[in-house]
Amino acid sequence: MKTIAVMVGNNQSEYIDALLKDFDRISKERGVRLLFLTGSRVPRECDNSEEEDTASLRDYHFSSIFDYITYAGCDACIICYGSMSGIPGVMPLEEVIKKCNNIPVMTFEVLSNNDNVPYLIADNYKSMASVVRHLAVDHGYKNMAFLSGPRDNYSAMMRLKAYMDVMEEVGNKASLNNIYYGDYTTRVKRIVGHILDENPDIEAICCANDNMARACYSVCEKRGLVVGKDIAITGFDDIDISSKLIPPLTTVKHDSNLFANLALDMAIALSEGKNVESIEYPVNIITRNSCGCNNQIDSEEKIMSSYSSILNDNYVSNLNMSYDELRRISSEISKENERIKSYVWDVSFFVREMIDANISSKRNLEELFLRLKELSLSDIYLFVHRYPLTYEVDEFVTGDRQIFFAGGIDGDGNTIINRDDWKHHLVSSHKGFSQFLPDDEGNYHTYVLFSGKEQYGVVLCKAPIEENDYLLYISIQISNILHFFKIKEQEEKTRAEMELSMERVKESNQILSFISRYDELTKILNRRGFMEQALATIHRRAGKEAVIMFADLDHLKEVNDCFGHGDGDFAIISASKLLSGLMPRDGFCARIGGDEFVAFIPVPNDITADEQIELLKNKLKEAMFLFNLTCDKPYFIELSAGFHSFVCEEDMDLAKIIASSDEVLYEDKQKRRESIKKG
Repeated sequence: MKTIAVMVGNNQSEYIDALLKDFDRISKERGVRLLFLTGSRVPRECDNSEEEDTASLRDYHFSSIFDYITYAGCDACIICYGSMSGIPGVMPLEEVIKKCNNIPVMTFEVLSNNDNVPYLIADNYKSMASVVRHLAVDHGYKNMAFLSGPRDNYSAMMRLKAYMDVMEEVGNKASLNNIYYGDYTTRVKRIVGHILDENPDIEAICCANDNMARACYSVCEKRGLVVGKDIAITGFDDIDISSKLIPPLTTVKHDSNLFANLALDMAIALSEGKNVESIEYPVNIITRNSCGCNNQIDSEEKIMSSYSSILNDNYVSNLNMSYDELRRISSEISKENERIKSYVWDVSFFVREMIDANISSKRNLEELFLRLKELSLSDIYLFVHRYPLTYEVDEFVTGDRQIFFAGGIDGDGNTIINRDDWKHHLVSSHKGFSQFLPDDEGNYHTYVLFSGKEQYGVVLCKAPIEENDYLLYISIQISNILHFFKIKEQEEKTRAEMELSMERVKESNQILSFISRYDELTKILNRRGFMEQALATIHRRAGKEAVIMFADLDHLKEVNDCFGHGDGDFAIISASKLLSGLMPRDGFCARIGGDEFVAFIPVPNDITADEQIELLKNKLKEAMFLFNLTCDKPYFIELSAGFHSFVCEEDMDLAKIIASSDEVLYEDKQKRRESIKKG
């Protein structure tokens, strides 16, 4: 069975939604399998800003679905780049074509720079020119505005060029200043408000598609403007609801069924190695009442199939529908609501139950597929990277892009688990995903699995096109579960390491000792570590002399206040290194407070305690001088120090000895410089 990949961008457009449904239906009639790579993103209001849209990392993750064309293993590819352009993270068309490697490709609604790539496009220019000329010449409107699609969208730019050329042709240069940019969705109400505010005498708004025209209806209704009388509105595409609006929308008939048929014909021919000619298909204007024409409403208009149109168009107070049709749609919406409630209820417990199951990591996938089966899902296949990829905005950080088949649920509800070596389940670029899919009829939808900056792979699912949004939501939950799996595996690994560490701690106590006895910033002993080691040394050296040095970092507060706490930390660390460098083989020092240090120095047998103290003073003075001579910081790092000698005795009060050296310290502090700033 031939497999054809269909790359589609923002499926928030109703025309794209209709196109996907037509692709789905026609492919089954032709006996070919489609692999839908559909970029999705969370809707947000469009504001006509010329500044670059601030996209979230999630937007880029969704768009990275097109990178997986490398693993499609298909016989041909239809690139609907018109719907992909303008979405954050989508590569330029030529790079997308390059990603397809040796797969025969055709472009839909856009032309490639490559003459060997055939295209299928509507005659956007001539059809939009007919609409604009109808408004400017037939109706004689002078004050007009054009609501274009995205600036980097080929179809939108062709329609905009038609508007500009007709305005030049009829000598209406004033209307050339009234050009605004939307995103082809109904989320352009703010822009429509700007058009009306900036042009209080506006006569007509020519929209680049029907969705944006619907937004015009909404804003005009709220402002008390009657479409077709107070203001003319036109669109492009002739989506289902266009003929049902009051008044019906003047638009261009862009037949998704016809174009889906043509595109699949071309793709099948490409898969068979045939030469395929490009097609620029003419589309015609349909004049209705929204432009000011007084046309008879056509009672033979097609029945609506997209009920979401009505749900979304809550601003339309009346629709031109028969009572029976309204009852039918109301019944379908009611069923849809019940289905959505059921989905929400089921999926709400999906992740929770996985977490509560508390299964071992070895059975993670088995449990995941069991839960998916409980949601009545089948024909679902999981492909993952051996280790998650790190994804920054528009760039994968991890170089290893290999992907493996992890398992799934076949059409009979049987669970497939990858229990063998991963290399036996590597997805090859030649056969792609298809090598692990059953060779039967049905189209697959592909969804990226990600959480935060990590991308885990993709999930393929065979389901009716109407289930697309539901499956997208399921894929997000699968992503959450894979993220949970990763955390759990890390937890199990950490637990195992902790158990091993605890065994080692029981044997040597080294790890626990380090954690409890050392200062985190300087890595030298802390107060507890010093007291323990000093008492042990005193016990070992009973009857021998030793020296306690108590030192204080000069002017730490001034360093923090003038240069910041980062420099304060630098000063503390440097002071600890200076003291550590003074220590003889058996000596040791510690940080016992913010800027306070203490050191224990045994007195060798060949010198006295006073000689040891004098030696330490000189070494400290010399070390500070050399350090500050080479340090490029704008301040001195210096220590004041007090010394106290004693004879080691097992019952001695070490705290009292430290206090004695602390008293001597204050004598030395009187000699410190007034400021540590250099220069």
